[in-house]
Amino acid sequence: MTKVNQKVDFAGQTIFVGIDVHLKSWNISVYYGTQYLTSFNQPPTPQALVAYLQNSYPNAIYKCVYESGFCGYWIQRELVEKGINCIVVNAADVPQTDKAAKNKTDTNDSKRLAQALQAGLLQAIYIPDGEIEADRQLVRCNERFNNDLIRAKNRIKGLLYQLGIKLPDQFANTNWSNLFIQWLKELELKNVSAKIALQHQLKMVELIREEKLAVLKDIRCLLKKERYAATANCLMSVPGIGPITAAALVTEIDDMKRFSNFEQLNSFIGYYPSQFSSGENIHQGNIIGRKHKRLRSLLIESAWVAIRTDPAMTKAYHDFKIKVGGKRAIIKVARKLLSRIRYVWLNQTTYEKGIVQ
Repeated sequence: MTKVNQKVDFAGQTIFVGIDVHLKSWNISVYYGTQYLTSFNQPPTPQALVAYLQNSYPNAIYKCVYESGFCGYWIQRELVEKGINCIVVNAADVPQTDKAAKNKTDTNDSKRLAQALQAGLLQAIYIPDGEIEADRQLVRCNERFNNDLIRAKNRIKGLLYQLGIKLPDQFANTNWSNLFIQWLKELELKNVSAKIALQHQLKMVELIREEKLAVLKDIRCLLKKERYAATANCLMSVPGIGPITAAALVTEIDDMKRFSNFEQLNSFIGYYPSQFSSGENIHQGNIIGRKHKRLRSLLIESAWVAIRTDPAMTKAYHDFKIKVGGKRAIIKVARKLLSRIRYVWLNQTTYEKGIVQ
């Protein structure tokens, strides 16, 4: 009699996988339906995970999830290419108990992800294609150089303060003009080392400025790409929106149609008010803390320009200011501007000033 060894087959069954991603290793937790199976650490590669799943649970339907973060979306793309369903979620959207929050470990985090995935409690975030993700990095360079420039300037001001050097009245409210930088270069210091330190830091300021100009040129070229050109031109007709803000909008949002209504877009940017209501008591608080930090900031800057250049926005700001004060009024104007940006984008039309509604 011949003995035949038959391997287990998970055909038609679903295996749920939670991945806690770290630089040097991944912690994996596996669920089969509602049944917890195992947790383990593995090398930080999709190939290792695929090999494990195919060997341990052959022919199953695999569903994976991990939290967005430093690793970006390359893991999701590679898993999808290998035929494994994978979503990425915002960490704040993963449900957890108070007990779990106070007992945080890699294993608990991956188990929480897998459990929420099999229960259908997770909402995937939007995954841009590789081109958009790369273009975002170019646009974000401008912000990073801005931050670097601020730090470099603050170091110089700190050095002058430590040396007891007071700025002349003409530079008291300096905007770091070429004249001011020339004054710093010619500044006589008693200590040679202090002079050398100042010269090095001035070189850093000039270098960052040069790179900022180069990035701005690259961003202008980016906006001429076929996938961005028409939308970018429409956006730059909106008061307060120039190449930098237009580039940030088209690369960070990518597809305006992914927001089915203005409320979803407003929530994504972060102008949505918090609400604390119970029974007949309804109270709206400040705008939510969860936001797209860069876009929310850029649109506030655009709103300040819009209230000076568009009569409709000027009147709106004045009316809002009477009711809620200047600080909240500019946020309301930014929200109104966002609504018009959405209209301009979806209809591929230019902005018309002076339109109240």
